[in-house]
Amino acid sequence: MTDISNNAAYIIKKINDIWGEKPGKKALQKTVFLIEQKGVDLGYDYGLHFYGPYSEALDTATIFLSTDGVIEFDYSGRSHLMSINEKNFTIEPEKLTKKQLDQIDALIEHFKGRSPSELELLTTAIYAYKHLENKSRESVINGVQKIKGLKYPMEQIQRSLIDFEYFNLEFSA
Repeated sequence: MTDISNNAAYIIKKINDIWGEKPGKKALQKTVFLIEQKGVDLGYDYGLHFYGPYSEALDTATIFLSTDGVIEFDYSGRSHLMSINEKNFTIEPEKLTKKQLDQIDALIEHFKGRSPSELELLTTAIYAYKHLENKSRESVINGVQKIKGLKYPMEQIQRSLIDFEYFNLEFSA
């Protein structure tokens, strides 16, 4: 058994444990983005991508972990589902405090049951909020619509904004 200290692998394992399912690439990308928005710096920079905020470094990390046999990909469905090869590896977080680990667990638990599409919408709304000068609700909605076009109906966009409170994000008047 080999011990691995890697935060991407650790988060995949925590999602497996807490959600009781394997995350796909999109769910992992969005969960890590949300963890970072909650104040836990995992060192992944995000830019805007077709499916919302995306970290090339995180994607590369999962590819290398897969090459090393730590992460196993299941390609049988529409998504690349990830799990940890627990027969050969034990996974530990890398340089995270107990408080940060508790925040990660709480966030993964909080978003349990959310679809990758719902996570995509929320992370896109947060990304728009963070990059807009005008932080009003209307401005964020317009930003999401500009980024996503007609992919999400207005009521779904508005519903996603409820989660802003969880991240202590407030709209301006």
